[in-house]
Amino acid sequence: MPLFDLLFIGLSIVWVLEFIFFKSRKGKNEQEEAASFPWIMLSVVFVIVISLVSRETGLLLLPFTWLPFAGSAVYALGIFLRYSGIIALGRQFTRDVQIRSSDRIVSGGPFRLLRHPLYTGLFCIVTGFALFTASLAGLLLVLFLFLPFLLQRIRIEERMLKEAFGPEYEKWLEPRYRLIPFLY
Repeated sequence: MPLFDLLFIGLSIVWVLEFIFFKSRKGKNEQEEAASFPWIMLSVVFVIVISLVSRETGLLLLPFTWLPFAGSAVYALGIFLRYSGIIALGRQFTRDVQIRSSDRIVSGGPFRLLRHPLYTGLFCIVTGFALFTASLAGLLLVLFLFLPFLLQRIRIEERMLKEAFGPEYEKWLEPRYRLIPFLY
């Protein structure tokens, strides 16, 4: 197995450890939306499986030798954004969209620039995986399967936060990008 593949596997282990080290908070929530999480995770798994099948069969591959390097960098950036965003959220971190009366708007860490750094991180992870495998099929699934589910989740979360925090949240939104710095 090439050394670069081993490095990517190591990064993948670091990503999976997120689910072990960072648990969602438990307890009663004033507002909660849990239906989108399984769909997002299912689309992530689908992108990963199709990207790997594409790589192993040689079907629908992009012919650029630099893609695994770019994919690894994007993948690592995504992991970094997720970990730093979770750390910034602290005890407010959840895998479902949950709001409690004790919650506060977080402005530190990657939240200084992004409204949803954990979603940006997940987008980078999934995109980086498809790039690493040079899978055109994987990239198409990112755009047409994963991204619509992610954007729907963002709309739900922003609506709930506007209801919970009102003008304070509206003001907080203004200087921050929704998903991709300097673009969106």
